[in-house]
This record gives sequence, C-alpha cells and structure tokens, in this order.
Amino acid sequence: MMDRVRTGAYCQALALAVKPGDVVVDLGAGAGIFTLHACRLGARLVHAIEPNDVIQVAREVVHANGFSQRVTFHRAMSFQIELPELCDVLVTDPRGVVPLFEQAIPTIIDARRRLLKPSGVMIPQQDTIWAALVEAPGIYQEHYDNAWRLANDGFDMEAARRRTINSSTKYRVELNQLLSEPMPWLLLDYRVIERASARGRVQFEVERPGTAHGFALWFDSELIDGIRISNCPGQPKLLYGQLFFPFEEPVPVWANQIITVDLRVDPVGGDYVWQWTTHTSSAASPEKIERLYHQSSLFSNVLGPEQLRKMSDQHIPSLNEEGTIHMRALELMNTQRPLGKIAETMAAEFPKRFPSSDDALGFVGDLSARWID
Repeated sequence: MMDRVRTGAYCQALALAVKPGDVVVDLGAGAGIFTLHACRLGARLVHAIEPNDVIQVAREVVHANGFSQRVTFHRAMSFQIELPELCDVLVTDPRGVVPLFEQAIPTIIDARRRLLKPSGVMIPQQDTIWAALVEAPGIYQEHYDNAWRLANDGFDMEAARRRTINSSTKYRVELNQLLSEPMPWLLLDYRVIERASARGRVQFEVERPGTAHGFALWFDSELIDGIRISNCPGQPKLLYGQLFFPFEEPVPVWANQIITVDLRVDPVGGDYVWQWTTHTSSAASPEKIERLYHQSSLFSNVLGPEQLRKMSDQHIPSLNEEGTIHMRALELMNTQRPLGKIAETMAAEFPKRFPSSDDALGFVGDLSARWID
C-alpha cells in the first residue's frame, strides 16, 4: 500500500473497469485495498480471495469501512473456489519481483477460465518482461565472491558458491549499470495465456567496454488501456525491484560485442526453476559464438542424495514416525470428533510426542486450521 505509484495505478485501472452493480474478484486480496476501492466504485459484490491469514485484516478493514454486506471472503486458493455467478472484473497483482512467481500464472489462467465472464475485464491485461546486461561489482562481490572466496578463512567454499551463483536475487539496478539496450524477452498476455512455462533467447549488443556480472529482468505492465506501471531502471522505484541473474564468472566485454542468453523458466513444486545459458563472441573471431556458462536454479538446491532419492519416481515410500502422527490426527479429524477429544487420543497414543493433551491440542489445532473445512 505504501508503494503509491503501484497502488495509485491500480486504483485508476479499477476506476475505468468497475461499473455500479458489477461483481469483482480480488485475487490475492491481501489486506483488502483493492476490495475497498471496488466497493467505493459501486461494485455490487466483491469476492476477496486470499489463502493467508492476512485475510482477517481484510475482513476487519472492510467492516470498519461499512462494506461488509458487499464482500464475500474466501480463505483459500482460487482453484478451490466456485462462484455462484461469473465476475465482471478480475483484479490481481501476480508478481514477486517479476510475474513468473510461485503459482501466480497458473492461478490467473484458472481464474480467467472459471471465474471471469467471457466479456469481463482483467487487471492487469499484460506484462512484458525486459532484460539487459548489468555491470554490478558491488552485489556480485557481496553475494557471490566475498563470502566464499575472500572471507572463507582459507577453506574451500566452492560448494556453497556453486549454489549461490545459480540463484537469482532482487536488486535495484541503476541506469548507469546497464551495459546494453534493454531487450524484450517475454510477453505475458493474461487475457489469452495458457501456459505457465516460458523460454526464449535474448541477444545483447554491448554499448560500452566494461565487465558484465550478469543480467537483470524487469517488467512493464499494462493494467488497462492507458494505465501502466514499470519497474524499469530509471523509473520511479516500485516495491518489486529487478531480478538479477549472475554469470558464473564476470565477463569482460567491449563495445558492439554480442552476448546471447537462452533463458527458460518452468513451474516446479509451487515455484519456478530458471535456466540461463550464456554465449559470447570472441575478440579474435567476433563472428564465432562460444558457450560460456550453463546455469540453473536447480543447481542451487541444497538437498542431499538421501532427500533426492526419496523424491524419485522409483522410490517406495513408508511413513516415518512424524508422518504416522500426522496421518493418525487427520484420520481422527475425519470421524466428527471435537478437537479436545482428538487431542486426548493423540496424547494417549503418542505420549513421547505429546506429554499432555494440551500439547496435542496445539498440534491438532494447527492441522485443523490448515487443512480442515
């Protein structure tokens, strides 16, 4: 809410889209600011969908502003929601640093198909993701060199560096750090998008001599016709920042050199796995393209062989003690007993885990809040 550029633009978009009597879906409602604006604009009904506990804040602020009769709250993922009627306007802010974040794109695709009228309005309508080469010695040394190569007390810490060098991070890029013209990498048109994965090539032409430490991504968003926001370097700073992808090693570059990055992103386990493969021309043979690095956020995984073995398609699972405790608690919850009685049973059956029924009540209460209707 404190990012007034972002919030102000969304409010302008809502003012253009919401008509008196409309049904609105606020997807990922958070503390309810878009829900409040939709009510103020005359929405007949707003469905505020939010899977996290912050939905209680939204309930309270909606009540405090006198809109309780016009808002239905859903503490759930939108995949779990069925509406009695399709909505006229669907508003969401799907982004982390960039829109390819957690389950944002699959959620938008599903909500557009099932919750929005065919003639309905989506906010935002589309995002364009841009990329540029970046000279960033400060963040590179701090995150990828100093801790593992300089402040390592004389030990070999490359196993740790290998993981960090294969991960992206939020960063505030300044215009004078760009080594190339920004290039469009991906268009996400939420009105028609059907896939959550993406891949494409971006080719950078170096504008000045320097050292490329990686590249950055950001987005330009069209919320609705004429209403846009951008977290491009040089624009008013938004809460998002830019997403910085490091190279395995800094790359000295010269003017007019071509650096090519093949970039791919795939949804895996509720988030995204990024891959970036870097190619460059050589000074001796500018027309010859050589592969430099192949990096992936998969390589940043800290799981050991035993954990990975348990995730393979050939593994035959068996519950450990904690899994057995969870399964037993869920079985008891499916027998129409009050939580107090379930807690007493759990304490009797698993006395080492739950010294008293009060200890068990905290455990089953948490499970009930998370998994039980």
